[in-house]
Amino acid sequence: TRAAHAAALSGRTDKETTMDLDHDTRVQALARPVVYVHPNDTLRQCATMLVEESVGAALVRGPHGAVGLVTERDIVKAIAEGASASRTTVYDIMNDGELVTVGPHDDVLDAAHRMLDAEVRHIPIFENGTAAGMLSARDALRALVAERDEATA
Repeated sequence: TRAAHAAALSGRTDKETTMDLDHDTRVQALARPVVYVHPNDTLRQCATMLVEESVGAALVRGPHGAVGLVTERDIVKAIAEGASASRTTVYDIMNDGELVTVGPHDDVLDAAHRMLDAEVRHIPIFENGTAAGMLSARDALRALVAERDEATA
């Protein structure tokens, strides 16, 4: 995976690479690489990509950038409702409404509030109209807990 490759180059583990906060509570300090899938990918192809990249969400790439978001939860829901993993496409299930996003300099707490308000677990990080990363609720929670632990130590 890209995270493993970056970790190998730096001599750090995946978690150290993605969670090196340096007491920084901005979203960019937690950003994981963006994983893209295509609208015509099947649910099986998408799920395989999510597993291979160890992520829970991917942006759906259209001809001019991101056109939607698909999560592991979307895939499970679709299959539970009878979708075929080998015939149903990402386009059929993706969230193609307005993406809830954050900027790289936004505070993690603000990003967490935005995720709670939108009832989502993953939020893309955009800078100047380009996807710069993905933030998960787990990563945001980990950073907020670490910040609190540090403040009370």
